[in-house]
Amino acid sequence: MSFNKTLLVITALLVSVIVTTKPTHSAITMKPTPLQGLEYQGSILSGNYRGTVTKPEAILGFPVGKMTATPAQIIQAVSTWEKESNLMQVTEYARSHEGRPLVYTVISSEKNLQKLDQIKSDIGRLADPRGTSTAATNEIIARLPGVAWMAYSIHGNETSGADSALAAIYHLIASEDPMITQLLDDLVIIIDPSMNPDGRARFTKTMQENRQVTPNVDDQSLLHTGYWPYGRTNHYLFDLNRDFVFGVHPETQGRVKALNEWYPQLMIDGHEMGSQDTYLFGPPREPINKNIAKSVKRWSVNFSEDQGEAFDAKNWPYYTGEWFENLFVGYSNYVEYRGSIHILYEQARMAEDGVRQGNDRIVSYAESVDHQFVSTIANLQTLAKHSKDIYKDFAKDRRLLVSKNSPYADKTYAFVPTGNNKRMREFLNLLKVQGFELQQLSRATKLSDVTNAMGENETVTLPAGTVLLNNRQPEARLIAGMLELDPKILDEVLVKERQRTLRDGSSVMYDTTAWNVAMMHGIKFYRINDEISKNVVAYSEAKVAPSDADLSNAIAYMVDGQDDASIAFAARLMEQGVQVRVSDKKSAYAGVEFSRGSVLVNRYDNEFFNGDLKQLVTTAAQELSLSVKGITTGYGKGDLPELGGSHFELLERPRIALLARAGINT
Repeated sequence: MSFNKTLLVITALLVSVIVTTKPTHSAITMKPTPLQGLEYQGSILSGNYRGTVTKPEAILGFPVGKMTATPAQIIQAVSTWEKESNLMQVTEYARSHEGRPLVYTVISSEKNLQKLDQIKSDIGRLADPRGTSTAATNEIIARLPGVAWMAYSIHGNETSGADSALAAIYHLIASEDPMITQLLDDLVIIIDPSMNPDGRARFTKTMQENRQVTPNVDDQSLLHTGYWPYGRTNHYLFDLNRDFVFGVHPETQGRVKALNEWYPQLMIDGHEMGSQDTYLFGPPREPINKNIAKSVKRWSVNFSEDQGEAFDAKNWPYYTGEWFENLFVGYSNYVEYRGSIHILYEQARMAEDGVRQGNDRIVSYAESVDHQFVSTIANLQTLAKHSKDIYKDFAKDRRLLVSKNSPYADKTYAFVPTGNNKRMREFLNLLKVQGFELQQLSRATKLSDVTNAMGENETVTLPAGTVLLNNRQPEARLIAGMLELDPKILDEVLVKERQRTLRDGSSVMYDTTAWNVAMMHGIKFYRINDEISKNVVAYSEAKVAPSDADLSNAIAYMVDGQDDASIAFAARLMEQGVQVRVSDKKSAYAGVEFSRGSVLVNRYDNEFFNGDLKQLVTTAAQELSLSVKGITTGYGKGDLPELGGSHFELLERPRIALLARAGINT
């Protein structure tokens, strides 16, 4: 046989072996060794359910708690159930930066769902009792169902909360349990299942990439930790749990607007913490902000005791207080200052599969979901039991806050106008979002014994247009929480803080102890120990000074640099190829003064600009609510700079490199 024929025969034999032989990996594949505790012995969803409502596993492809549902799966589930059930409605309240919908579901009896607008209106009358008699208040309370707002997973890599929300939604709309039917008669239950879909999407992707055939219970592994930029934050890596009183992001803006419309009696916020921990819920320990009503703190104990009983019945470990203090106003707990009871859930994070803890016990992901589910139902039962009495305490406190006996009576905050219109607008919009009632001075007014931001007393003359915020109004507690100069921490807490700091550098504080929103915006303000009534008119937004009507003879255009929007003005023009300068010294031309940092567009610099420079400048200024002044002479009197000197620096278009992925961290 020739060499070529021999080679062909050998090749044919090899091909035959390859085709007929099973893949070698199949021969050695084995089922993972069972891990005790990995398969959850409990049952998240149990009882009889209506067959007309699709089961979660039929939508997700797995039972609730087996894996982490993606944001898309969560939306698919609630959309499916809304079509199938007459006990729920779905409302989209915002879109994330990445375009994902944020929704809340309203779950209640058909009767309650048909009168949601009336329910909101009645709650609004309790929240602002001015014009409502005591008898009318009692009638409102008698007919009102309780309202709960249950929110989960604001940190996207704290996943069990959102999965428990899916279980809760299904259970509430599909269960045939008479207790659930009664619960829906007694309550309007609002569930916000996933408060940070962008962060959750990022984290679920890392879990998909790191899942294995073999279960992974090592909390040091990538399945459990993820990797930078993780999933805690939103698209811009911002912690949305610190945004509730600042309202920077669309997720927060939509959520706060909806929350403030409802004044829920109860709000829960489902989180996760370190995987070697157990489960924490309220009430917190000191320091506790003194602007929270005593009744809110008292009711928190009732909810905590009932939640503890629910955990005891299942032999689950838990604790309250310890590291959990409640001083900072900027979390979802801002609702406490508006009269809601707020409960934090902190479940040890199991990510997926489960985690082997220090006691050698494996806690499954399904069990972690069940912890939050059981907490949810327990808290709703407590609310249904005490809703009427909670409304009575709420109405009593709100009536006190607007009375002459209010603990916040005879206090007014005054915000002095400046040339920075953009910053003042943003600050005042922040106050208006919370429903704060604003006024302003119609003329200059001299006042003595007012307190400045440093806590010093002064005699001042406040100019016309000064914005006034009287602290005797329905939202008095939140006003004080956001603007007071001293959070009034107990002496014993301060002593303990000092001792721990000296001993080992640690702190009894969980978060910041200073957050005055006026200071954060750089707004000059005073606290007046009186309720101002003289020279006071209703607030109206300040009008922008008009631009020069005729800019045709100008050799340059200037925008004053006091306004933050001047930076955006410069950037917009530079993006379109305009040469822009900025001043490093105060200047004045034709009797008009300009602050340091003012923006100059010189016609000489832009002689060969291909476009209508004047129109471009005018349009940009109008869009940014800025006033443009036409400069007809470059001469500066005295020591003031001329336009052609070194005090007007030519700006260069920045070239920015954004570094990410391997080797980059924040």
